[in-house]
Amino acid sequence: MFFRIGGKNLHLPKLIGAFLVVASLLMFFNAGALMFESWDNVKFLNKCLQDPNAFPQGFCQQSAYYAGVFVRPDQDSLGVKQTWSLLLEPIASLFLWLIGLLVGAMLYLSGKIILPIEEAERIISERPLRRKKKR
Repeated sequence: MFFRIGGKNLHLPKLIGAFLVVASLLMFFNAGALMFESWDNVKFLNKCLQDPNAFPQGFCQQSAYYAGVFVRPDQDSLGVKQTWSLLLEPIASLFLWLIGLLVGAMLYLSGKIILPIEEAERIISERPLRRKKKR
């Protein structure tokens, strides 16, 4: 037994898929740009923390706070957890929009997708059910 999604006259899944592909593609590029920007922010914050005399006092801590991490005044570089906390959100966003892109492509090609459904038969015996006697 096969079910076909869409048909010759049903173009709504293709339209939704096309919009989803375009939107996901734009957001995928945006997430990629944010990923590179956050890597640049990590490099800048490490440079800022290593040479605190080049910047006004408290500038590095305030910049790190706006980036999304708390930096102690005695730190001379970002820790591993701080670095990954700045990098993982844009990376996860990149993969999320990649999934959206794939789902949109599947909807766009929905006229060509055929889902096989397994059909199983179960034989029920024909003996009558026993009823309980009322006392």
